[in-house]
Amino acid sequence: SVVDADGNRVEQFEPGLIAYARGGKDIRFNQPSATGGYGEYKRASLHTISAGFRVPYELLTGDLSQVNYSSIRAGLVEFRRQIDAVQWQLFIPMFCAPIWRWFTEAAWAAGQIPSPTVPVEWSPPKFEAVDPQKDAMANLLSIRSGTMTLAEVIAKQGRNPDAVLAEIAATNAKLDALGLVLDSDPRRVTKTGSAQTSDPATDPAADQPDPTADADADPAQADQQD
Repeated sequence: SVVDADGNRVEQFEPGLIAYARGGKDIRFNQPSATGGYGEYKRASLHTISAGFRVPYELLTGDLSQVNYSSIRAGLVEFRRQIDAVQWQLFIPMFCAPIWRWFTEAAWAAGQIPSPTVPVEWSPPKFEAVDPQKDAMANLLSIRSGTMTLAEVIAKQGRNPDAVLAEIAATNAKLDALGLVLDSDPRRVTKTGSAQTSDPATDPAADQPDPTADADADPAQADQQD
């Protein structure tokens, strides 16, 4: 057996221990072999946690090594659908709407507004796009096909449609007053970058009256002139 300086049998090791091996004995430490697969075990555990919280594994851990564009986009679509449900079915009706109602009732009671019922529109913060160009093209096609309105797209970006449209109108008026034509102005420039032919500023013929317009509108008057 191995004993310490006081002759007591050593049953555990601790820092600073001085042990005496008698009878030609020695001390050997256990060296267990390394167990593989710990990374997979840890990843599986985190997947279980993320599934319990209904949060994508990549958002929970920040590990993007196992995903590609399609998989992360599909995961974010489902997660955003869940966030939309929380926003519109829980947070807005149960928190934001009551606070707004209390505020308007207090303003009405103080004589600041004529009615306690004031319409309100909620615009939650937008989700950052995985591929902004593809999302922008999808919004453009939705507007052109009539499945969405411009106001819906602006609201989806987390902004007030009325304020954005007023800002666009003010910007266009300022550009017209300064005589500036931007490539992003669909009133002046086509999608390919050429000038719009129906633009009075670039089409002189648009300002000239049609000589056949009067004759088509009043044949009797045309006969009298002849």
